[in-house]
Amino acid sequence: MYGKLYLMYPGQKEFDLNVRLPSVRLLDLKSAAPAITGNWLVIPGSDGQRLQSTTFGATTVTASVFINAKNMADFRIIKRQLQSLLYNRTLIRLRSSFEPDKVYWVQANPTEITPIQASSQSLVDLVFTNPSGMAQSTMRSDQLPAQIDQMGFGLNVPINDLNYHFNSSAFHVENISDVTIDPYVQHHDLKITIKGIGASFTLKNETNGTSINVKTSMKSDDTFVINGVMSYLNGKTDVETDYGYIKLDKGINQLQLSGLTNIDIVFSFPFLYF
Repeated sequence: MYGKLYLMYPGQKEFDLNVRLPSVRLLDLKSAAPAITGNWLVIPGSDGQRLQSTTFGATTVTASVFINAKNMADFRIIKRQLQSLLYNRTLIRLRSSFEPDKVYWVQANPTEITPIQASSQSLVDLVFTNPSGMAQSTMRSDQLPAQIDQMGFGLNVPINDLNYHFNSSAFHVENISDVTIDPYVQHHDLKITIKGIGASFTLKNETNGTSINVKTSMKSDDTFVINGVMSYLNGKTDVETDYGYIKLDKGINQLQLSGLTNIDIVFSFPFLYF
């Protein structure tokens, strides 16, 4: 009947809410429908409208909990402790045992916690704002395929093995998210780590045409990182590029890395779900 609600603050370890507050039990954790907004173009003299772009806005996540206090004095203490755990100046991470492979980064909305009449119990819907409008996978792509067994049902995991570490110039990256991973327009988390030897190199996604050309030479002990739209060579930003970036469409993306030998490339990103 009851589930587990796990909380995590940035840079800290996850904890079980029920361990901290044994009198608070999780009944359900659910996310609202995607908040889709279309940008429409109206052309004078023409019928209808034309879709220019689409964005997904913030949504809400609701944790339904049951509070079973010993008496009203105990209820007031539990209420204060619960509020202390939930209300924070930064986003907090929520995960439940109902969907243990998905997490939400949220901020708690003001919620009145009141007891059922003539009792020290309460049924409360704790509402959170999810600014990204998405859930993330608990693990990042580069943790696969070693931890593929920890990916649950409903996460678009294919029958074939998923791999995000490559040593060849031509390879494919499978994005099993519900959306395109776009670090430029949508500011999504995508980290690409490249090692190899060459005077310059180009990484191109043949599927959607996004690419980056790097004009800085690399030696065997160098590490080049594309973190979103920022580029680093051995942790420093003084590299010469064409300011390109890589976007991953939903499904299979065919990529080509030219100009390097002894290639070692890793794609690291969380999968995104509605």
